[in-house]
Amino acid sequence: MRSVILVTGSSSGLGRACADLLARSPGNIVYGASRSAPEVHDWTHMPMDVTDDAAVENGIAAILAREGRIDAVVHCAGMCVAGPIETATVAEGQLQFDTNYFGALRIIKAVLPGMRARRGGKIVLIGSIAGLISLPFQAHYSASKFALDGLTEALRAEIAPFGIEATVVHPGDYDTPFGRHRKKSVRSEPSSAYAEAFTKAMRFYEAAEQNGSDAHAFARHIERLLARKHLPAKAIVGLPLEKAGVWAKAVLPSRLFEQVFRLAYGP
Repeated sequence: MRSVILVTGSSSGLGRACADLLARSPGNIVYGASRSAPEVHDWTHMPMDVTDDAAVENGIAAILAREGRIDAVVHCAGMCVAGPIETATVAEGQLQFDTNYFGALRIIKAVLPGMRARRGGKIVLIGSIAGLISLPFQAHYSASKFALDGLTEALRAEIAPFGIEATVVHPGDYDTPFGRHRKKSVRSEPSSAYAEAFTKAMRFYEAAEQNGSDAHAFARHIERLLARKHLPAKAIVGLPLEKAGVWAKAVLPSRLFEQVFRLAYGP
């Protein structure tokens, strides 16, 4: 029996790479969900805005009506709002969480009833190394990704009796359009007390993203992950230096790690 896989955020970036690669396997039926469809793709596009309850519910229902099941979800949909905590608006923080956290929650809630009925399924949420090490001037983005860790930890315990598994994958920097789509806070004016540090940090992030790994390498990791019998609680996918940063935070005294971190990011 072929596997029915839903990949959200499939219009570009990591989501597009995952949908493209997974669709190449004759054993997969892939649905790519996003607000708009790419011009050329080898999978079925499902219009979906993860910030809209009805859009998510209707999209999942349409897949179930056609295929009878969803075996796995790779939830890549997400966005980033950048700006100083002091000047970023509450509404911008709410938008960040509505997409990155509540978007994931909407997808999970929509697919779980069917997975429970079949007593099986895999849910892969895409977090970020920024969800393990919080980034200055991207605090709301980091917080939304940190939240996925807590969500997944509780989710795994709740769904295990039904044969369903979940994981959160934390990628480092990849060369995708993600950075170009980053939204800057409307109050990030040049006159801000944070302007110089904010500009420096944005240049650092953008350079790291442009020099990041190819998105298809990440997609191959997701393909291998889905092939495993059991999903790990979490996975970190990135360059050795990025993984070393996560390790350093875990083992170094907090003040020492902060000093090293500031030297690296320079805020």
